[in-house]
Amino acid sequence: MDQSPVVIAVAFSAGDLEPVSELLSALPAICGAALIIVPGLDSSHERLLFAALGQRTIRPLVVAHDGVLAEQDHVYITTANTTLTISGCRIRVTPRAAAGLHHPGDILFISLAEERGHGAIGVVLSGEGSDGALGIQAIREGGGRTVAQHPGSARFPSMPINAIETGCVGYVLPPNEIARELACLCAYPSGASRATSGGACEPLAPERPRLAG
Repeated sequence: MDQSPVVIAVAFSAGDLEPVSELLSALPAICGAALIIVPGLDSSHERLLFAALGQRTIRPLVVAHDGVLAEQDHVYITTANTTLTISGCRIRVTPRAAAGLHHPGDILFISLAEERGHGAIGVVLSGEGSDGALGIQAIREGGGRTVAQHPGSARFPSMPINAIETGCVGYVLPPNEIARELACLCAYPSGASRATSGGACEPLAPERPRLAG
């Protein structure tokens, strides 16, 4: 593994900004990771999202454009109708497919698992549908770490529930506790001290507020 920063990818619904805002507010100013935020976003929410998150973090907030370098302690946000992936240390941005369901979380998580392995962290927050569930499996099986918002704290619990039901989520926590856990996970980017198992995933009980990875 190279010395590139850990990458934290966060999938959530643009209809519920509070969890991601709370996470960013509680995350230490310096954690050594690049954060990529991928909401289920339409054009009516885009300006609101940028304004809201800009008020909740002191980190540089960057609108992701094709080829931008993923730097530690920066936050990258997608724009409407685009898909983000990781290639090496750079974020690739392409238009979303014209037809079918748009699952930007799954697409980013899967590419992150392939590129970063143990240096990948996937987070699924409040949202409708199942975006993120397939990607969570890929990250866990590639040796990365996986986190979901506790459904009881989510306005829209479908996304975290679907992720948890894969059996590949290592930690199930409310947003402020997710921030503390991410800071701890970033201290062990190789996974040596807080390893999560690769390969087949064992089911984890979704009702538990905290689960060891």
